Amino acid sequence: MRRFAPLLLTLAVVVSLAVACGGGSSSSSTAKLASDDVAVVGPIHITKGDLDHQIALRVKAAQVQKQKLPAAGSATYQSQVVDPIVQRLVTNAQVQNIADELNIKASPDEVTAQLNKAVSAQFGNDKSKYEAYLKQYGLTEEDIKQQAILPSLLENKIVNKLKTQYAVTDKQLQAYYDSHKSTYKTPDTRKVHYILAKDQADAQAAAAAAKNGTSFASLVKKYSLDAKNNASGALSATSTPGSLETNFQNAVFQGLQTGDVSDPVQVDATYAQQQLAGKCKPTCYFVIKADDDIVKGGQQSFSQVKSQIQSTLEQTVQSGKLQKRIQQLLAAQKKLTKYAPGFAPAQPANPNSTGTTPTT
Repeated sequence: MRRFAPLLLTLAVVVSLAVACGGGSSSSSTAKLASDDVAVVGPIHITKGDLDHQIALRVKAAQVQKQKLPAAGSATYQSQVVDPIVQRLVTNAQVQNIADELNIKASPDEVTAQLNKAVSAQFGNDKSKYEAYLKQYGLTEEDIKQQAILPSLLENKIVNKLKTQYAVTDKQLQAYYDSHKSTYKTPDTRKVHYILAKDQADAQAAAAAAKNGTSFASLVKKYSLDAKNNASGALSATSTPGSLETNFQNAVFQGLQTGDVSDPVQVDATYAQQQLAGKCKPTCYFVIKADDDIVKGGQQSFSQVKSQIQSTLEQTVQSGKLQKRIQQLLAAQKKLTKYAPGFAPAQPANPNSTGTTPTT
């Protein structure tokens, strides 16, 4: 949390999909709206007093930040100030409901530790700056704990618990490796020096000089089109198809002996048009010196790439299942959320439109 004010006071804590959708089908019944309620979420009442307090903080923040809010009581004030705050309070209540349902707790010590971490990141060890910040925005430490720290902790705990239900197994990892073995092959490599000459005459002159022992770096400087970006012409080449210009790659890995300098190698016309437009006169050529033997690539073992596969499957298999569960939990929370007249989120004008649907 880099700043408290945007989290608490602007347009509220915007909970990400993977978090806000935290709850499941709940056994809790929805409490009846009391006369001073703005909304109820399951058994949790959100009162007008709660809303008024958050509005007061929002107004104070606007004053500090020299923002002009819409006139109180106007439709714009309702949509830009009141509604976002109501939705934040509702979302926080939903997160609390979900955490209770999943038997997830955040202890006071955990909340305090997380707050201290955030304060340290924002204000260093200068407690006076933190206290001045609270005073400037009219905040209490409890405001921050209850409206930012606690929901954030619970959200993370909810997601982590749900992830354990869809953990990627070793069997899945092995199966993925077996069906994608070609993905985990390392290519042949070879260290070379090269010159990219603008024409055949320069390439022939450079090749002759290199074969006679002239410093390759000096020849790069004299003849190579890319000398400014690569003064020595050194390159660790790879045999992976498409990673190098075709003729260059063929010359490096087919027949060039270690220590040898190639004859001029014509640059493929398509490559020249795409990468060297206007530089070839009329055709560019490579001159290549093989510094070392070819280092053969090979098949990476399952153990070598297991963590990489784990990450891949967590993003595909686990994430898909998690999102489906999250949507189910969110739907259950919506059913437990009731609003007092005038506080329900606005519905899209066209139910079949592609606009964003309110999350509560």
